[in-house]
Amino acid sequence: MTRIRRAFLAISVMALTIGAAQAATLRVGIQDDPDALDPALSGTYTGRFVFASLCDKLVDISPDLKIVPQLAESWDWAPDGKAITFTLRKNVKFHDGTAFDGEAVKFNIERMKTMPDSKRKAELAPVSGVEVIAADKVKFTLSEPFVPLLANLSDRAGMMVSPTAAKAKGADFPTAPVCAGPYQFVERKSRDLIRVKKFADYWDAGKIGYDEVVYYYVGDSTVRLSRVRAGDLDLAERIAPTDLKTVREDANLALHAGQGLAVSHLMFNVGNGEKANGPLGKNEKLRQAFELAIDRNVINRVAFNGEFLADNQMIPPSSPFYSKAHKAPARDVAKAKALIAAAGMTRVPVELTYENALADGRVAQIVQSMAGEAGFDVKLLPLETTSAIERYLNGNFEMYIGNWSGRADPDPTLFSFFGCTGSQNVNKYCNKDLDAVLTQARGEADEAKRAALYEKATDIYLTALSSIPIYHSNWFFAARKTVGGITMYPDGLLRLSGVKPTN
Repeated sequence: MTRIRRAFLAISVMALTIGAAQAATLRVGIQDDPDALDPALSGTYTGRFVFASLCDKLVDISPDLKIVPQLAESWDWAPDGKAITFTLRKNVKFHDGTAFDGEAVKFNIERMKTMPDSKRKAELAPVSGVEVIAADKVKFTLSEPFVPLLANLSDRAGMMVSPTAAKAKGADFPTAPVCAGPYQFVERKSRDLIRVKKFADYWDAGKIGYDEVVYYYVGDSTVRLSRVRAGDLDLAERIAPTDLKTVREDANLALHAGQGLAVSHLMFNVGNGEKANGPLGKNEKLRQAFELAIDRNVINRVAFNGEFLADNQMIPPSSPFYSKAHKAPARDVAKAKALIAAAGMTRVPVELTYENALADGRVAQIVQSMAGEAGFDVKLLPLETTSAIERYLNGNFEMYIGNWSGRADPDPTLFSFFGCTGSQNVNKYCNKDLDAVLTQARGEADEAKRAALYEKATDIYLTALSSIPIYHSNWFFAARKTVGGITMYPDGLLRLSGVKPTN
């Protein structure tokens, strides 16, 4: 009996051990608390980071920025560029069991185009109609040729939500989103965590290695890293360059790094309400003086240990549409002072608003110091992330440190910020000549001709300087070596296909 009891106990312990191993949880530290968990409403990078687990898209990007299939298996453009037909993946379900088909695609595109608060309207504006040809085939008709459409559909504009859940939940949908991704929503605790669990009926479930993912909001990058080192987290995104040495020297950690599409820039309010009436908002020459007062290479060395890329353009050098002819100007304090004097001023006041995060705080202080030497009195206004973003979206700032995660195509960056109706044009900059060039580039399928148009666009926006680009950040994740299969993408999002425990 004793032997039997012992054998039974051993089997029970083994079963519990196997069960525990199978119930694997990936704990991820994220820098910001995401906004609304609805692809139509979301406007933050961290929201996109979480959506990568919840919401599959019609198409995705590859690590080398190619458009690749996801919920759509293939697509065909009409010869005139004014229509595109998608062939959809079969036997795909949303998390509530609703079938994914042509009707679901039609519902989603129309929802994003018509919801009063939708942030996807500009990205889908050229889509004039959606026709369901068959359950697995849907045709988008465009009002004009729109080359960036696929790139837009590789982000939130292409994320599919359950029509059944969206209709039933209405305004409450973001509190419990229902999509067709590898994980389904479980719970959210504001400013704490978001929990998702593996969706058993996911179309590619065999490549999903964790049963559960929990995203923890940890605003300080050094604290995020400390929690990974302690084993409290398995992975942390956006590790500060100043902490990379610590990661590299820790035998229990792996550093995952990749070149990014992101850009950080100083945006000036040039036309949005009362805050646009300051000297820098009204005078292009003063903005040019401000650029000459700062040294991008110093910012990169001091704030980021030289791990980022100091640059003066909104799109990174990795893009085929980057302008090699427009080099970043060297710092020239004397010339900056001359431009200030020509404007009839000796000291120029400006308020700099930014998110009170370590990186932006360092940049703000360096900018304040360098600009001060040229004659700019920079008043710093650090705010909690939600408050800062609210001010940004409402144009309630004179100058703002903007951090844009970038896109695979230049249009979602350049038109969004510099097009007169751009979705990120919160400073109300509008140049009709630039608007015309950017609009023409949207319809140009020939890459060489499109590049020539973006060359013109670069010349215009780098002269007006409604925004001063400063640097392109690279992506740095720190993970326990027990986490395998991580692939870095230029958009900085953690895709969970292939990610699995190594022990």
